[in-house]
Amino acid sequence: EVVSRCRIEVEAMRLMVLRAAKAMDTLGNAEARVWVSAVKAMVPEKCCDIIDEAIQMHGAAGISQWFPLAEMWHSQRTLRLADGPDEVHHQVVGRAEVKSREGERGPTADHIARGRVFTGP
Repeated sequence: EVVSRCRIEVEAMRLMVLRAAKAMDTLGNAEARVWVSAVKAMVPEKCCDIIDEAIQMHGAAGISQWFPLAEMWHSQRTLRLADGPDEVHHQVVGRAEVKSREGERGPTADHIARGRVFTGP
C-alpha cells in the first residue's frame, strides 16, 4: 500500500509540474505564478514524505551509508527553503483562490451577526 501511495503522489507531482509549465507557455510567467507557487509548495514536501517512507521501509539501514536515502532527504529538505518557505507559496495560492471567489454570493457579515448562518461550534 505504501509503495502504491508513493507512486500515485509522484504521478500527481508530475501532472502539477506539467500544468505549471503549460500555464507558463500559454499565459506567461506572471499569470502562471500561482501554479508555480503550488508546485514549489507541493513537490518538495511530497518528495520528503516519499523519502521518509522509504527510510521507514528500510529500517535502520535507511539512515545508514548503505543507502542514499538519508542524503536524499537532507538535500530535498534543504530545497524546501531554497525557493522560500512553503508558507509563502501557500499564501500566494490562498490569496489567488480567495480573489477568484470574490463576487460569489455567500453569507455576509450581517447574516452571521443576526445568527442566520451556522458558523460552527
